[in-house]
Amino acid sequence: MIKLFDSPSSDLSVDPVNQKANEINLIQGRRPYMRAFHFSWLSFHVAFTGWFAIAPLLPYIRKDLKATPDQIHDSNITNVSATIIFRVLVGPLCDRYGPKRVMAALLILGSIPVGLSAIVTTPTGLIIVRFFIGLLGATFVPCQFWTTQMFNSEIVGSANAIVGGWGNMGAGITTLLMAVIAAGFIHSGLSPSIAWRVSLVFPAVICFVVGLLDYFVTDDCPQGDWSQRNNPSRDVLKADAEKNVEVHEANKVAKSDAASVTSMTDPTPARPGVKVYLATLVNPNVLILVLQYACCFGVELAVDGALTYFFFSRKNFNLNEKTAGMIASIFGLMNIFSRATGGFISDFANEKMGTRGRLLAQFLVLFFEGLFLFVFSYTVNNLTEAIIVLVLFSYFTQAGCGTSFGIVPFVDPRVMGAVSGLVGAGGSVGGVAFTALFKAYPFDSPRPFMILGIIVMIISLTTMLLKINGTMLIQFRRS
Repeated sequence: MIKLFDSPSSDLSVDPVNQKANEINLIQGRRPYMRAFHFSWLSFHVAFTGWFAIAPLLPYIRKDLKATPDQIHDSNITNVSATIIFRVLVGPLCDRYGPKRVMAALLILGSIPVGLSAIVTTPTGLIIVRFFIGLLGATFVPCQFWTTQMFNSEIVGSANAIVGGWGNMGAGITTLLMAVIAAGFIHSGLSPSIAWRVSLVFPAVICFVVGLLDYFVTDDCPQGDWSQRNNPSRDVLKADAEKNVEVHEANKVAKSDAASVTSMTDPTPARPGVKVYLATLVNPNVLILVLQYACCFGVELAVDGALTYFFFSRKNFNLNEKTAGMIASIFGLMNIFSRATGGFISDFANEKMGTRGRLLAQFLVLFFEGLFLFVFSYTVNNLTEAIIVLVLFSYFTQAGCGTSFGIVPFVDPRVMGAVSGLVGAGGSVGGVAFTALFKAYPFDSPRPFMILGIIVMIISLTTMLLKINGTMLIQFRRS
């Protein structure tokens, strides 16, 4: 259950066995549950201010560095492709060291290349520094891992979707604010060459400060530090003393379940073995979700990098850099609710139809994402129509991220970090591939949106192949 207006001091309902919260109180910030909840989305959000800070400044940067269109595209591709490597590596690190340490390290280390990007003087230097800035994109993995440790299976889809969506909203905020900040500096008398460089100081400082806060004022899991994650709660110890037989039977059931498929209520294994990780790499469900996440978050990354220049380059729109950036920011700002509703839909469908409901939600959301991407390519002659369809494909693109991670926690909870990292890396792979697609066409061409729409509609059909906890969207009965 999600509480919007409950008292900030009210206690959350907590499962006495796994110690995870059964509800979300959005106006509460108490440790451990809601403090971790809010810092997970805030950390991912500010990571975007560094990760995508350069994208809305590219019209200024291109002129200053005398970069070619290909060099600008290459810097976008490098920025996203670096994240593939970092996300794959970060997943197992979360399993081993816990989410808050990993999140803090990513933000603090990532703030360094963001700050250094202000002294770049060549297109090659821009490409190099954007590779290391890609480290910030890996914050998505501890973001999702964190809430999975804190919230129970009934609401984990909603929790993951809210923090992911509010985090992704950083792309829209960054697109809007960086364009406004740079324009403000120019208006105050700075040259464009100095203005875009000074603007980059802000995201670097913010990432560093939030990274420190992650480490010092948050918890990894309900028990506190990651090293204490399998310790029983006071409630469990008390129940064990008073009702030893009942607890013994419950533990037997839990152990029996773990022997086959680890459930969402089991403690996290101390250190999953290498064989478990290798099995994850070839798990068909993981591979399908990697592909599907490439078609939602990957699309989001590619569009975030291309949209400002698309609106700016369309001569019939006649927009300046600032206005083009503000319109493009709509895409990212939709994350304030769109990804979250994807999680809500997944949890609601699960309540009504079980796992099959989550799969149905995934299929429908991805299909409509592809459909509206396709339609967008036919609206480029009218700015009003383009903005309306932009809102529609934005919604389904981001809701698809929510429905995807409504499924991820149930694939293999033994290695939640590794699964999240691999699926998250799939988003970055999609971002690279689709950014390369945009590179193949002029900045103002609608053709990439048409091709993306067709690809996503086709990939939505792979939902029929997912088998989660023995359930498929379409059950084939043996005769």
